[in-house]
Amino acid sequence: MKNFLFIVLSMLLVMPQLEAQQDKKAKQILDKLSAKTRSYSAIRAEFSYSLVNKDRKINKVQNWKLWLKGDSYRLDMGDQLLISDGKTVWKVLRADKEIEVSNPTEGEDAINPKNIFTMYEKGFKNKYIKETKVGSKVAHLIELYPINPKSKDYSIIRIYIDKLANQIIKSEIQGNNGNLYTYEIKKFAVNETTENGFFTYRKTEFPGFELNDLR
Repeated sequence: MKNFLFIVLSMLLVMPQLEAQQDKKAKQILDKLSAKTRSYSAIRAEFSYSLVNKDRKINKVQNWKLWLKGDSYRLDMGDQLLISDGKTVWKVLRADKEIEVSNPTEGEDAINPKNIFTMYEKGFKNKYIKETKVGSKVAHLIELYPINPKSKDYSIIRIYIDKLANQIIKSEIQGNNGNLYTYEIKKFAVNETTENGFFTYRKTEFPGFELNDLR
């Protein structure tokens, strides 16, 4: 779960003192992507998540759904559901019929799905690699390297940006333990409306669930 938030993982403007460490072409593309992403009032995305480790013979694939609106989010991972209104986080454990209540995590590496499309903006050096294909789409491939690698459990993040639509369509995170995390966007919609209470806990939505307050 932690690596999920180091994507794409994860849009503050790149800090001036880091300018010299940025690839000019990569920075131009990322700045353009950032401006477009920040113009959306809401985002809905459906994507596949995979974890592969050849040495440990791990090959895991899941389909996730994410809704974002300001500081609020709703992340459906199948067996788990995260809901937040920006002030409180509800973690729904469907198999256990339990809901854990907590405060949002703070800090640069905050475990917070609202950062998924914006994590690249702070704390990385970047490098433009090439144009490539993701399915039928032409994409820019940019690699991100953490400025403080010793404090991270990953070494490289690769993001693929649709050249025509100017949107992230795929991300890969290379973990230091040999794990490769891949997130590929299948559906992407913006500025949709959601029903009242969609980003908060509603007792009627989870009948019979036990509420466990961890705050």
